[in-house]
Amino acid sequence: MRYVFITGTTRGLGHALLDIFREDRIISISRSKVETDIELYREFHVDFLDEQALEEKVPEIFNSIQPEKGDEIYLINNAGTVNPVKSIANMDAQGFMDNYKINVLAPALLMKGYVNAFSDLQAAKRILTVSSGAALNPMEGWAAYCSSKAAVNMVSDVLRQEMDRLDYPIFTATYRPGVIDTDMQGEIRSADPDDFPDLETFKKYKESNRLYPPKVVAYVAQRIITSDNFGFSESYSISDFL
Repeated sequence: MRYVFITGTTRGLGHALLDIFREDRIISISRSKVETDIELYREFHVDFLDEQALEEKVPEIFNSIQPEKGDEIYLINNAGTVNPVKSIANMDAQGFMDNYKINVLAPALLMKGYVNAFSDLQAAKRILTVSSGAALNPMEGWAAYCSSKAAVNMVSDVLRQEMDRLDYPIFTATYRPGVIDTDMQGEIRSADPDDFPDLETFKKYKESNRLYPPKVVAYVAQRIITSDNFGFSESYSISDFL
């Protein structure tokens, strides 16, 4: 049996992942109800900006399944935000904190819950965290986004090292999905050019059809997390598969 925990399933890549894994037992984790014709095995609603509520909810999420020896248990940390798109001079503390709560703290708390729930289970245990090329390349206006994606990469890498001593290790890696045609791109294209000098570049991505369809990105994510050698690398890029 394969269980797949997916965050951020109401739209974009997360919604596309529901379709890709529709034959499996999907546990959806989102802020609001998911509109889909796909049968969800479990559905949880929690606001990642409320870290106390999330921390309290995490054990319930992972205790909602009763996997057996030999099962597959996947966690895909997909939920994320690019906002606020502002120069450092115009950024406030709340902007940084809200971004970090969604992009770093929430995935970290979910990884913690996953490890505590399944560390002793003899099963295929895999965590894939959606990252970004922005974690490696600084961009004006994306101080919060670039730094938070770099931070969650490191959380994943540290977990990789901590798993070395387990009898039945959990494998973890990050995934750079490229530029996807989602609502997030719409938010980027509506940014203030004074805060985001690369605005025209991202508008041209859309105009020239250079954005990846969410279903393609979801398909590659499935290929990665189900591959026999998952976890041999700490990070994967969509460019390695297309």
